[in-house]
Amino acid sequence: MELTANTTEIPDDQYAAVEVIDISDFHLADDPLPSTFDSRNQADIVRRAFRALRELGFLAIKGHGLRSEDFHHQFDLGRMLIEDVTEVNKHDLHAKISEGSWAGYKPTGYYRRPDGGVDTIEHFDAYPFTLRISHLPDAGKRYVSDFRSFVKYNHYFLLRRVLAILSLGMGLPQDTLWDLHHRGGTSDDGALDTGDDDEIVWNHSKDHLRYALYHPPSEEDREKKKHLWIPGHTDLGSVSFLYSQPIAGLQVLSPGGEWRYIRHYPEHIIVNIGDSLEFLTGGLLKAVPHRVMEPPSDQRHLDRLGIFYFVPFLPEVPLSPLDSLIASHTEDFEVKDAFEEYRRLGGQPATLTSNDWLVLRAKLVGSRRPARGGRERVPEDVLHDIHFRYNAS
Repeated sequence: MELTANTTEIPDDQYAAVEVIDISDFHLADDPLPSTFDSRNQADIVRRAFRALRELGFLAIKGHGLRSEDFHHQFDLGRMLIEDVTEVNKHDLHAKISEGSWAGYKPTGYYRRPDGGVDTIEHFDAYPFTLRISHLPDAGKRYVSDFRSFVKYNHYFLLRRVLAILSLGMGLPQDTLWDLHHRGGTSDDGALDTGDDDEIVWNHSKDHLRYALYHPPSEEDREKKKHLWIPGHTDLGSVSFLYSQPIAGLQVLSPGGEWRYIRHYPEHIIVNIGDSLEFLTGGLLKAVPHRVMEPPSDQRHLDRLGIFYFVPFLPEVPLSPLDSLIASHTEDFEVKDAFEEYRRLGGQPATLTSNDWLVLRAKLVGSRRPARGGRERVPEDVLHDIHFRYNAS
C-alpha cells in the first residue's frame, strides 16, 4: 500500500515540536554491547526522551528495527480488516465494549455523539490472547502469524525499551516499569507460538492492538461536529504507540495551552503517555490531551487509517504513586494522588487497579457525562471528573 502524500496546507508554526529519538543507539543492560557503545550517548537518549515525554507527552522514535515493508504490510492488513470483510462477518465479531472488552469490531454509528454528528469511525481490535483464527474475520485468518509477530515486536522489543528509558529517566532500575507489565523475566516466553487456533495463555499486560479507519463525514455532519472527529482525551493505559501515517488531524495540547498538529514522520512510531502512568508516577509524567480534527482540504476526502498499540499495566497493579519513585523525587515535583478524594468519599475498591480503570474507561468512552444535579459528591463523580476532564460532554 502506498501512503498518501503529506498535506501542504498546515503552516509550520502549527506543528508541535516533537523530539525524534533513534533507539538503535539505546542498549539494554542485557544486550550485547557493540564496540562503538558510548555511555554518554546512552545517557543523552534517556535525558532527551524523558524530557520530551515529561514536557509535551509525545515522542517520535526511529531506529526501531522495523523495515519499510513491515510498515506497509501492517497498513495493508489494516485496510484488509475493514474493506475486505463482509458486514455479516464483522457483526459476528462485534466487540463487547459495554462489558469492557474491545476485542473484535466496533462499527460506525456505535456511539451517539453529544453534538448530533454521526460516528464514522470503525475499527478492529485484538488482545494478544484473542489472536486466534476463530477470533479473526475470514479474510484475516491466513495472517494470524503476521498479527502475532507484530504483537511480539511491540511487547517484547519496543515496549521493553521504551519502559527502560522511562525508568532510567526517573532514576529507577532499568526494568522497574517492565516488571509492572510483564511476568517472568525479560525474554519471549513463547505464549504466541501456539497453534493457529489453540488457546493462548498470556500472563502479561493486556496489550491492545487497533486498526482504525476514519471515514470522511458528510457536509452536514462536518458542521455538527464543528470539524472535530475525536474530542480531546487522554489514553487510559501506561503508554501508547501510534504508527505514523500522512493524513493530518492529530493534535496535542501544547504546554502553552494551544492545540498543535503532530506532523507525519515517515516510518516512525509516535509514543505518548497514558492516564495509568500519570497515576503511578504521581503526576511526574502526565497524560497529555490530544484530539483528531478533520484533515485539511487537500486530504479531507480521504479515509484515514490508523494503527495503534495501547499498553496498560498488569491487571492487579494498583494505580497509586510508586513508593520508590516518590522517595527519589521528593524535591522535584508535588506528588498527586488522583484518587485521594475517591477514597475519602468511600469509593470501593479503595485502591483502583489497572484493570478496574481499563474496564471503567471502556464503558465511558463515547458517552455523555452523567448529570450530577444538586446532590452531594459521590466517588463516581471523581472518576467522571478524570475521564471527562478534557471533554466536558
